[in-house]
Amino acid sequence: MKVALTGGGTLGHVIPALSVYDELRRMDEGLEAFFIGGDSERERRIVEDRNMPFHAISTGKLRRYFSLRNLTDMLRVIKGYVQARRILREQRPDVLFSKGGFVSVPVVAAASSLGIRIVTHESDFSMGLANRLNARHADVVCLSFDSPLVDGVKYVLTGNPVRSDVLALSKDNVEQERNLILVLGGSQGASEVNDLIYANLDRLCPRYRVVHQCGGHGDMSKSAEGYEQREFIDRELAGLMARSRLVISRAGANAIAEICALGKCSLLIPLRHASRGDQVENALHMEKKGACMVYAQTDDFMKAVVSLMEDDDLNAGIALAASKEGHADAARRIAGILLEKR
Repeated sequence: MKVALTGGGTLGHVIPALSVYDELRRMDEGLEAFFIGGDSERERRIVEDRNMPFHAISTGKLRRYFSLRNLTDMLRVIKGYVQARRILREQRPDVLFSKGGFVSVPVVAAASSLGIRIVTHESDFSMGLANRLNARHADVVCLSFDSPLVDGVKYVLTGNPVRSDVLALSKDNVEQERNLILVLGGSQGASEVNDLIYANLDRLCPRYRVVHQCGGHGDMSKSAEGYEQREFIDRELAGLMARSRLVISRAGANAIAEICALGKCSLLIPLRHASRGDQVENALHMEKKGACMVYAQTDDFMKAVVSLMEDDDLNAGIALAASKEGHADAARRIAGILLEKR
């Protein structure tokens, strides 16, 4: 079988797609695959590291507000559609897997015009604009959360694909470090999360050991006993998360999927501005299931941290609820849908 994959705008779309690709290769030894993405060199490198051909197309951001850039970006989207249609006609895949993001929209439209079967995946609790557009053309829409959209026919619950290194640790009995807190503000950093840690650093440390991914906008001059700050955590991230007693994180879908896969207690700080509210919805859904604690700006940050670290019953209860929300087989389930014949 030949599979086309698309998605992008951020690595948050690309990395889960590659988890599905890895599962496809395990399930079909004769698999052929290629990726259609934007002009990001970082995305190209991560795809080509899997020995998968990468085809770049013109892209334009989809905005939900008025901007003069919408006019020029629309022309870029039209150009991307023409480019994607040419690539798909030349490659003739049996199915297209879209991970969403603005890059995917012209590719999905082009695949639909050529009669190619389309499977798309939504990471967040509610569907973003790109996937709302893609869903019109899709044969199957895979969902990460058990939302009201799930009907078991076109809209199916699969969970969110998780990286293989995280899945490997989820099967091991990794010993937890009782005083370890892992703080994740996202690979690009998050000023609200960083500022909370900096403001409470003297009270956090040395009482706890804190490993903090601060992103590119962190203040690297901050220091304290038991405090380790890094701009970006790569290969060590899964192991640190597995060993931590508490994860403090934004409420992005990928972070939540990894927290659930490892069954971790978490304090989620959703991004409330500069987004469509998807992180707030993700966090509130998890909180409703008892699978996290959500931090609001009016809350006492240290009180929340101490309760999650010191109350064994609270910590264990949230961790257990999180593990029940995990979908360790998400990539395999999506790969199975992709390999189905029409």
